[in-house]
Amino acid sequence: MRWKWIVGGWAAALVIALAGCGTDVPYAEGSQEQAKVKGTVKVHGKALDGGELLFNAVNSKRAVPPLTAPIAKDGTFTITTYVGQNIVTVHPPETRKKALARDYGLAKDEEKPIDVKPGENTIDIEFVP
Repeated sequence: MRWKWIVGGWAAALVIALAGCGTDVPYAEGSQEQAKVKGTVKVHGKALDGGELLFNAVNSKRAVPPLTAPIAKDGTFTITTYVGQNIVTVHPPETRKKALARDYGLAKDEEKPIDVKPGENTIDIEFVP
């Protein structure tokens, strides 16, 4: 009879120990739903003329790939991306990287989180490095 208590105790300890195991990655929704996003990219208040934006949907298992939106000469962009939080990375055009680093301190690709809602979204993205 005593062995049942010992086995039961060890089983309970094992369950508690395993409950704490997992990854260090926080939970994030892995939505497959998409929505349209349009807007303007600015660096210190001036439209970024060219380059691209990388939209990386926040999801712990990377169930969806990142998507790319080209930035037009007037700083505008349009993309269909995943609903929920996206980490947006700006990649200035190669011809402008040195000038942006000199004038605005945009020495590397900058990131910014945005929240994409279902339907159409107008989101202006301002980078102030």
